[in-house]
Amino acid sequence: MISLFIKMAKRANPFTEDFMPQSKIHVGLKQFNNNEDRLQKVYEKTLDLLFKGAKKPITHDLIEDSNMTVLKRKDNMKQLVIGKNGNLLHSSNVEAQKSAGAIKCNCSIEAESSCAYCERSLCVSCQRQCVRCDRPHCSHCSLTGSEGAVVCVSCYG
Repeated sequence: MISLFIKMAKRANPFTEDFMPQSKIHVGLKQFNNNEDRLQKVYEKTLDLLFKGAKKPITHDLIEDSNMTVLKRKDNMKQLVIGKNGNLLHSSNVEAQKSAGAIKCNCSIEAESSCAYCERSLCVSCQRQCVRCDRPHCSHCSLTGSEGAVVCVSCYG
């Protein structure tokens, strides 16, 4: 028996006008990040934000009265600080504020204690007493259970 196989032609693609050959180009992260214009814009924006933050006036809401003292380090390590004009200053030239007045809580009431974990100033209404260690903690460093019992992050676990 002889079998005849007739080969049929494939149908033509009706979308040949819209067809664009795709070429795949691998662009790595290194090539993407090496864009100098982009890096320059990021650098300028970062510097601008840094200087705007340094020029903001410091509010004295937390400290009423302060004395200026010069920082003195016992070791020979030196700290560099960015000045308001962008120059680096040695820490021996920078003056620090030492609080001599009453310290206030975040709710602007005079603080009576400080958080045992993060050392934030706390007034009577803001402090929470841990049921395990019986020390005062702020709302950020303590967890309230379902029964209202307060446990600090040190004792939780």
